[in-house]
Formats: sequence, C-alpha cells, structure tokens
Amino acid sequence: MLVIPAIDLMDGKVVRLSRGDFATRTIYSDRPAAFAEAFRKAGARRVHVVDLDGARAGHPVNTEVVRAIVATGVEVELGGGLRSVEAVEQVIAMGVRFVVLGTAAVERLDLVAEACRRFPGRVVAGIDARDGEVKVAGWEQGTGLPAVDVARRVAGAGVTLVEYTDVARDGMFSGVDAAGAAQLQIQAGVPVVASGGVASLADVGACKAAGLAGVIVGKALYEKRMDLAEALAVAEG
Repeated sequence: MLVIPAIDLMDGKVVRLSRGDFATRTIYSDRPAAFAEAFRKAGARRVHVVDLDGARAGHPVNTEVVRAIVATGVEVELGGGLRSVEAVEQVIAMGVRFVVLGTAAVERLDLVAEACRRFPGRVVAGIDARDGEVKVAGWEQGTGLPAVDVARRVAGAGVTLVEYTDVARDGMFSGVDAAGAAQLQIQAGVPVVASGGVASLADVGACKAAGLAGVIVGKALYEKRMDLAEALAVAEG
C-alpha cells in the first residue's frame, strides 16, 4: 500500500488548511523542495502536491516551486487548477509523473477521457466530498453529486486510481474514513487512496486492513504526530 506525503502550496509556501478552509492556513515552510527531499530520503516513492492557488485560479500557479520539487527526484503527483489538456501537458512536460483531476472530474469528463488517452496510467481523479457531496474549485463549491457516481464516471473514462478526501476530516486529526473509502472502492470498482483526518499510525493500519490502494498523509507529518518511515513500514508490513 502506498503512503503518500502531501505538500500543499500557497504563495510558494508549504501550508495546511483545516477542512479545506482557505482562511485557516498554517504556514510550515517557504522551502517546499526541502520537504520533498526529506520525504524521499525517508523512503516515500511519491509525493502528493496540491497547488491551492491553482485550484482557485483554474490554472497552475506555483509552477516554479513544482519544478524544484520534481528536481529532488521523487515521483510527483500534482493537482490544483488542471482544467485543460494544455495544463495537463504543461505540468507533465515539467516532469510531473501523475496529474490529479478534481474539478475536471466533475465538470469536464471529456477532458478526463482525453487526458487518459494521451497519458495512460498517469491520470488520477481527486474526489473530495463533505457529507457525501462532491466539492470542487478548491472545495469551495458544491456539486450535488455523490462520490460513488463521480468515481464510476471517471473509471469509465479511463482513470485507474481515485483519491478520496473526506473534507470535513481534513486537517482535523479526527481519523481517516477508511471504511468509507473502502466502500467507494468496492462500489465504483476502482482502486482508492484515502485522505483526510489521518492522525496516527493506526489510521495507516486501518487503510491497509481495509484493502485500500494507499493513504495520503499531511498535517500529521508536519505536526510530528507521525514518522513517515514508520508509516511506510506499517504499509509494507
């Protein structure tokens, strides 16, 4: 099972939000690439990078920072503002290994299908939900759609991995929704990575026990509630 450390970017800095609220940001560093390098040295194969400015703007914003993260040699999956084929091409040309399509997964299924055709195996769908309703545009807009419907649609378009975030748990240390993510995996028939609320090694173990493809860990690492190397050992054990 994958354990994927997260790096959220705003104004070129590493930040974390609580429940996706942009007004709650905590700044951890102005050197994102240094975090990526530390995660790589701890054994992470992949990092999950979110361009929060891009998510709001609708196009990639923190591109130079992303280039610096890519230069560390760790595999990068990038989300935030990827709402056109041109934007997907732009970041893949920068060395990004996987693209995470969130808003596009809801509003532009044609884009998802085209990206999957052009870059097979490199397109991930980010499905972010609060109380079962999928949220888009940096979690600021509701869609009225249940997560399972969106997951089935993107799987049909060619996506081979879904990253599911329970927005209400994100950054709150309330425990990951491993059971909900596992149910989504079964109902949609696509591998799922869980995100949101991870607080301890027990959450990593719960995701592994649930048969999930992976778990994304963010604030728990920054607040030193969890050691990445230990989390990787739980996932591989």
